[in-house]
Amino acid sequence: MGLEKTMATVEEIPSIRAFCIDFNWDKVGPADPGLFGQADPVAHVEWYRALGANVIQTFCVSYNGYAWYKASTVAPVLPAMTHDFLPEITELAHRAGMLSLGYFNLSSNPVWKAQHPEAAYARRPPEGSTSTKVGHNVAHSLVYTDAYLDYFGRLIEDALRQTDIDGFMVDWLKPPERFGQPWLPCERQLYRDLMHRPLPAQVKMDSSEILEYERCCLERAWARIRQVVAAVRPAIVWTNHPFRCANDPLWDGHRVLREADWILNESPDAELLGWLHRQAGPRTRLIQNLCGWKDHDASLWKKIDFPTVGLYGFAQADPHTTLPSMDYTPACAANERNIGIIREAYRRLA
Repeated sequence: MGLEKTMATVEEIPSIRAFCIDFNWDKVGPADPGLFGQADPVAHVEWYRALGANVIQTFCVSYNGYAWYKASTVAPVLPAMTHDFLPEITELAHRAGMLSLGYFNLSSNPVWKAQHPEAAYARRPPEGSTSTKVGHNVAHSLVYTDAYLDYFGRLIEDALRQTDIDGFMVDWLKPPERFGQPWLPCERQLYRDLMHRPLPAQVKMDSSEILEYERCCLERAWARIRQVVAAVRPAIVWTNHPFRCANDPLWDGHRVLREADWILNESPDAELLGWLHRQAGPRTRLIQNLCGWKDHDASLWKKIDFPTVGLYGFAQADPHTTLPSMDYTPACAANERNIGIIREAYRRLA
């Protein structure tokens, strides 16, 4: 297979050149289970190697709630998965001297929502729409109840015990979105539990009370994640939120930013890095995203203080090849251009 038998370690990778071939989505929403199930770990590792990446970000559990490893005892296993994808790509990545990190989405999980509809907000379909796709029509946001955080913790524990991943990304680490709807009873109870008082009758979403509550929600979820990792084995915990503006009172001085191992700025706005540097802990690594949105321009890498700040990109997978698509979604044309720039940059920086 042409893969060197050299084990990757965090210490051996002082700079971060990461990429993700994204299995989360199809054209209109979360990918149906099994859409990318034929993905070949060998082909994927070779693609990452040719890119010049030294960190592969792939999936423990993708957005649709299904696991990418066959030994999963918590999340349902992705149907029609040809290979035992996560363990196999991790082994091959390690032989090639790369790190392999998985992925979980904290705010959304269609499998959990289907079993616990009372603990999820759902966006109502657009007027006249006939689509039934989860992401397009009934996008949802989960309340971080005790039961859900227990489930999320078990997802993490299972992946760390069943695979040799070096760590994982926690995506959408942010407060629940309510889509303009009344607060669910379970979130009203969570507010009472955390704030030690009932939710005000007239809720002002920009009030200091709601800000305090949402900061507490995030700290509680983060504490559970750290607790699980500490109880199982060492692992890199990489967070993505994503950030939209600097000096956000939701995140200013928050322990998540002090304690996370890696933090991603998914936005094309690299000006956010200065603010994040002031928020990050002494051992936290910041990573700038270069690819994945139509607005990204990967030539930004030339302005990044590398290797102090790591580099990253992601691209929509093609449903046939399972490698980055050049035309599947509107962002793909930009991805094709940006991947070319990233390939040149990663090879130069290696």
